[in-house]
Order: sequence, then structure tokens, then C-alpha cells
Amino acid sequence: MASPIMRESTLRSHHESVERVIEVMRNQMDQPMTLQQMAKIGFASPYHFNRTFRQVTGVPPFQFLYALRLEAAKRLLTQTQKKVIDICYEVGYNSVGTFTRRFADVLGVSPTSLRKLARGRSRSSSVNAKTAGLRAREKSGARLSGYVSVPEDFRGSVAIGLFATPIPQGKPVSCALMKAGGIYSLERIPDGDFYLFAVGLAHPVDGPVCFDYATALRGGGQSIRISQGLVEGDTSLHLRPPSAFDPPVLLVVPRVKTEVM
Repeated sequence: MASPIMRESTLRSHHESVERVIEVMRNQMDQPMTLQQMAKIGFASPYHFNRTFRQVTGVPPFQFLYALRLEAAKRLLTQTQKKVIDICYEVGYNSVGTFTRRFADVLGVSPTSLRKLARGRSRSSSVNAKTAGLRAREKSGARLSGYVSVPEDFRGSVAIGLFATPIPQGKPVSCALMKAGGIYSLERIPDGDFYLFAVGLAHPVDGPVCFDYATALRGGGQSIRISQGLVEGDTSLHLRPPSAFDPPVLLVVPRVKTEVM
């Protein structure tokens, strides 16, 4: 049996391996990468690197890379004047059509629509959180509740969502918005396997569209199963500073009036 020191050393080695690859992903986003190239950077065989990456981040390496590309595209669309075609190539896509479809499938809006939202030129740029919650409860399903803890010095709102993928992206299956930590509740959840996430928004919720999730506090990532209306899995959440191993948050949150339920 391996000693605790060996296990700690191996864990540290795995994290260093994955961190090196993520750094290359971020710095060479416009370049194609194969699993063999990633494994070479991480000083491991493709098989072991793929397994290690999933253990450390919770998602496969290519899924993480695709998420990084869309996160970068979202940032460029909302913070620069670059053309969509230039952003497409800058984040590693060779086809504007493929980029646009992928972006819309994951984030729920097209690149041009997101830019209009960010510039306040869309009628849908203001959403009432209470109205959105009522719409979500129109469907039948299970109820999930738990407790989310936040750092003592945190001042902001907490968004909690249940997602169909291990990356928080697109439209959540169910969501809640809180003014601080405490007991939360997600309503009308269908049967299935999901992932629970929480994000701490340090700025007012009615601030600019497309909050910068890269600096937001993070929590969760655990799997939740809903079977015949019963909840299986840990529903407790603890917000912490983001780490290099967190999958990007691919959400588009419009301006929300501060009517938090």
C-alpha cells in the first residue's frame, strides 16, 4: 500500500501536469491540439493523461478546451469591437458557421445577439428574476434544497443552478438567485442525472450583461440524480475562489432586476 506521502506527491504531480496543459490551451487557443500533444505536454501517456485530466477537472480535456474557446469568444464579443469572423479564427474555429452554431447551442444566443445584449440594444436585456422563477415553476417535477455557505467578507448575490452537463452552460434545468448564503431551493426538476453549481456574483446583479465569471466565486460540481421525484446526492455548497482547474462558466445572464426570491 502506498504511503500518504506518495499519494500526496502523486496528486501534486497530476495537478501540475493538468495545469501545464490548461496553460498551453489558454495561450494557444487558435491552434489545434490532439490528445497525444496534450499528453506530451503533461508528461504522461494519452490514456493516463485523459484519465488524470478528468479526475482533476471533472471533464475530458477536449470538452475543457472547447469551453475555454467559447469563454474567450464571449469575452471578445462583449469587451472588444473585433468582427465575429476574426473572433472565430482567434479562438480556434476554421468555419464561421460551425462557430456560430456551437456558440448558440451552448450559450443559447448567437454571437451577434450576445453583442447586442452587451451593448444594451436588445429588448430582452432586462429580466425580472421573480417572473423567471414563476415561469420555471410552471412545469412539474422534484424539489431540491440545500445550504450554500459563503466567505464572511463576501458581498454580492449567489446564483445556483442544476445543469445537464459537468460544465455550467446554457440554460439550467432549474435555478435560484439569492442575496447571500443560506438555504436554497430548486423547483420542478425532472428525473435524470444533473450537476449542481453555485456562482458568487460580487457585483450587483443589475450590472452589465454577461458578468465576468472568471473572477466569480465557485462552488459545487457534484452529480445529482433525480429518480421518481427523489433527490440523490450531496446538495450542500460552499463558495470558494476560482481555481485554474474549474471548467469555464458558459452562461449569458441579462440584466436582472433585484427582486430575489
